[in-house]
Amino acid sequence: MLLSGDIISLDLGKSRTGVARISTYAGIAEALPLIQMTVNDFPAEVSKIINDYSAVAVCVGVPRGLDGQDTQQTIWSNTIFQQLQGELDVPVFQIDEAGTSKRAEEIRRPDQSIDSVAAGIMGEDFLREIQLGRVSGVSV
Repeated sequence: MLLSGDIISLDLGKSRTGVARISTYAGIAEALPLIQMTVNDFPAEVSKIINDYSAVAVCVGVPRGLDGQDTQQTIWSNTIFQQLQGELDVPVFQIDEAGTSKRAEEIRRPDQSIDSVAAGIMGEDFLREIQLGRVSGVSV
């Protein structure tokens, strides 16, 4: 599968979700406005963003515990991931989000959400994984 265009990356959270897009051409992430998780139809909100940017895929961060173990947040995130896979018209992937919030704190501008900057870092990490051949059957 060839991904050519923008990828939307999501840093899922129970109260708000960070959103970013990354171009498969330029490899530069752009933090986008947060999605408040009080919305009635989260997949529809993501679908609107996909349509707004003509995105070709979605990348969802997977939170894990400090020792790499699954946590309640991991289980919740996997449920959202599966829901997005079933309802979106583009492929949905997962990537380990370890360390992205800490990195986001270090590089974000004052007007940017840490969650959306973390989503951008995930997008960049995901693109790098594709370029290194670590995402089976996917190229850019």
